[in-house]
Amino acid sequence: MLVTTLSAQIVLAVFALVYAASVLAAVVAVRDPQAPAGLKAAWVAALLLLPPVGLLAWEAARVADHRAAHRVVTVRDRTAYPADRAAHVAGGSARV
Repeated sequence: MLVTTLSAQIVLAVFALVYAASVLAAVVAVRDPQAPAGLKAAWVAALLLLPPVGLLAWEAARVADHRAAHRVVTVRDRTAYPADRAAHVAGGSARV
């Protein structure tokens, strides 16, 4: 069994609903007797491909945010910390 967070389950549920609506819209577009074949093909491609692309973009953004939150401390960050700590202590608001 796949264990996911509640927010991921909500996103996947919304994705499933959007994709089901896209499939229905694609069926309606194909069955339209007035639309030319090229327009039908474009509608079907757009309606069936955009939800997975959106989900992929969401996942890529989530991974990028996760990586940014857990980035490695750089040399500049390590050298800036003692100066910040010294200023904090000099201000009299340091915790013991």
